[in-house]
Amino acid sequence: MELMKFSKIVVAALAAVTAASSGARAQSSTAQAETLFREGKDLIAKGKIAEACAAFDASQKLDPTIATLLNQASCREKNGQLATAWGLFLDAERQSRAATDTTTRQFHQVATDHAAKLEPRLSTLTITIAAESRVGGLEILRGAEPVDAGAWNKALPVDGGTYTITARAPGNAEWSSTVTVGVQHDAKTIEIPKLKAAALQPSRDAKPATAADATTAGAGRPRSLVLPIVVGGVAVGLFGGALGFELSARSTYDKIGKSTDNKERNSLFDSAVNKRHVSEGLGIAGVAAAGVSVWLFLRSTGSDEITSTSTQANRLLIQPVFGSDHAGLVVGGRY
Repeated sequence: MELMKFSKIVVAALAAVTAASSGARAQSSTAQAETLFREGKDLIAKGKIAEACAAFDASQKLDPTIATLLNQASCREKNGQLATAWGLFLDAERQSRAATDTTTRQFHQVATDHAAKLEPRLSTLTITIAAESRVGGLEILRGAEPVDAGAWNKALPVDGGTYTITARAPGNAEWSSTVTVGVQHDAKTIEIPKLKAAALQPSRDAKPATAADATTAGAGRPRSLVLPIVVGGVAVGLFGGALGFELSARSTYDKIGKSTDNKERNSLFDSAVNKRHVSEGLGIAGVAAAGVSVWLFLRSTGSDEITSTSTQANRLLIQPVFGSDHAGLVVGGRY
């Protein structure tokens, strides 16, 4: 019965810690987002547009809001990234379309007006691919970004700048070219030619891999039993420490009932609680270490041979951790 009550207390404590941690992370993200938003506004006032855009982007990622989204869009427009700005204004318009409160309705109108004014100024890039040039497995990239096949042969809005267009397909030589698009009112087209077959022949000396080769390569080298034994010893030590602290805590609890001094009783109570926390931490660490030991042992005995030779690949790190309300060991390494 006492063990069950002890387990319930541990579970409840872990749940409380998890809930508190989640709430703290949410509050931290909101505070960071607000700081970055204000920094973006200050940078805009100082004329540091690119840095301001980066600050607004980071703020929106931490805590998305319509207000930050509109500032992102406005900043990109000031930075000459008209297509990006247009897309952000459209996103803000969609997100605020069903709003009923006055502030968000105003945001919606701002997004709608700015998107409408930007659209005629956009520059476009058309990647043209004739039907006879569409070899199997063809992939088109604009910079490092793949261009979906549905976007081929269509004039799509892009920010002004120089782009590298690459075409590649299995068994064919790669083709690439660059095109420069103006910031606004520009329309450029680049045509993808039919790729040439790659002149690559397999070497006559090359020996194809066989299933036997794969089996030989996959045969695991013998693993040492040193690490699982050491980790098992650590687990035993942790359990012993947990038992010792638990017994000490019970002994301290017994002393509380015999004491008549309130100050001494409070001191004994705090000491007993701390010892029990240490016992819990060591017990949990012991369970973890025991599980790791069993897993390592099963892996070791699974190989064809067992050796006790330790190598640099087998490294063990054992570090004690003590806190105001917990204690334990961190066991790590590479095996």
